[in-house]
Amino acid sequence: IMAGLEFMRPGEPLERRIPFKHVYFTGIIRDKQGRKMSKSLGNSPDPLELIASYSADALRFGIMRSAPLGQDICFDEKNVELGRNFCTKLWNAARFRQMQSGTGLQPVQTEEEISAALLSSDDKWILLRLNTAIAEVSTALEEYRFSDATSTLYRFFWSEYCDWYIEASKAVLQGTDDKRKANTLAVIDFVLGHTLRLFHPFMPFITGMGFNADLPDNQGGKSIMFAVWPKPLDADELAHFGILPEDEQAANDKYKAVELGRGLKSTFNINKKVRFVLKPASELPAHEIEVLRIF
Repeated sequence: IMAGLEFMRPGEPLERRIPFKHVYFTGIIRDKQGRKMSKSLGNSPDPLELIASYSADALRFGIMRSAPLGQDICFDEKNVELGRNFCTKLWNAARFRQMQSGTGLQPVQTEEEISAALLSSDDKWILLRLNTAIAEVSTALEEYRFSDATSTLYRFFWSEYCDWYIEASKAVLQGTDDKRKANTLAVIDFVLGHTLRLFHPFMPFITGMGFNADLPDNQGGKSIMFAVWPKPLDADELAHFGILPEDEQAANDKYKAVELGRGLKSTFNINKKVRFVLKPASELPAHEIEVLRIF
């Protein structure tokens, strides 16, 4: 700031010579003994070696996720390893979408290519969860809560998108209804395109590669740096898709039933496939039954 006041735009008013007005003080990264890292103590890892082992994106994401606002952190290489595993998960999810292109379908660019009539409860659920993630990440970035932003992205992408939605979508992708397949892929493209943009500030290299490698929403081959920041669907867009707040609860109840079934297997240490009998309060559509079978 002082250098800017001295050398930038001499002769102009003070407010025009201040180079920036927002300052973020990071916490101190300490070793496992709580000591400040320094060359003299020799307790600081070489970041170039970490990048060579795990990648720059993994180092960046792992450190940010482990650094709460205003607090010092003890460096643990396991956090960088977690970042690498997450990068792998993101890459594999993008590759999974690419492998579905054998149908000859083209990547979706906007939500206008999604048919509201063909949306399943799982599709509506992931769109609502994406809305929540966009709002939470945007607010966290505005308030400089970078750890909260990365935690939201981790929860949304790993737990909600990969563990639940992608698995549920296989009930359609492995079926014979081509129209429903196309619509499911359109939803996957829409969500994945938005997710890559949300991740870009934290993992610029892998998101840039995924965005530009004929993956969803690449806007004619432009760099992801030119892509607009995602916005949640507004009330009119949600109404256009016929998405209601209770749709999220309906899908949550279905996934809760799956978790209860898995819990029973774990409790009784059952390591083989078992037959579950589910008695719903009302008749389930055929698609919902297939989703439950997938899980």
